[in-house]
Amino acid sequence: MKPANRVLQAIPCIETARLFLRPFSSADLENYTQHIFADAEVMRYLPKRDLTPRARAERMLTVFAEHWSLYGFGVWAVTDKVTGHFIGHCGLGHVPEAGEVEVLYALGRAYWGRGLATEAARASVRFGFATAKLARLIALAVSENIGSRRVIEHLGFEYKKDAHYFGLDLVYYILQREHFRLDDSFFLVR
Repeated sequence: MKPANRVLQAIPCIETARLFLRPFSSADLENYTQHIFADAEVMRYLPKRDLTPRARAERMLTVFAEHWSLYGFGVWAVTDKVTGHFIGHCGLGHVPEAGEVEVLYALGRAYWGRGLATEAARASVRFGFATAKLARLIALAVSENIGSRRVIEHLGFEYKKDAHYFGLDLVYYILQREHFRLDDSFFLVR
């Protein structure tokens, strides 16, 4: 997939029943570092890098901002709608090695098991198909990450093969736009 020639626009925000998906800000850096990159249990399922947790968080904020600029879609900070607490990230990212766009997410461990990853990922997929007009998405997960695989399968993605990206052995799922099941969950793009 080639980058679109886009005029830089404001990154849209998405509101769901329990979450806000919004652009990252520099104020998120400390929470992002602590909830994701400094937590060994969360990092168990993410690609390894030779960076400190803070340097990794800084790098990802830069990568996410550049991605929005290049493609007109990307990754959001996920926050709790009621408390405003930072939860993690979710969105859409181009995977150059696959030539595909992936729905991706990582939430702080304190937020696992509540359906929040599914809610955020569903909103991202809906945005990808309805707003970004993507024809298909992929989802990748470490095979042992049963929670992530449940999220992917709950959204209707279909397992296709085992793959190796980002230095990890992964399971590779796809979802075509015409097979995405819209539901009546609250979804608002601003």
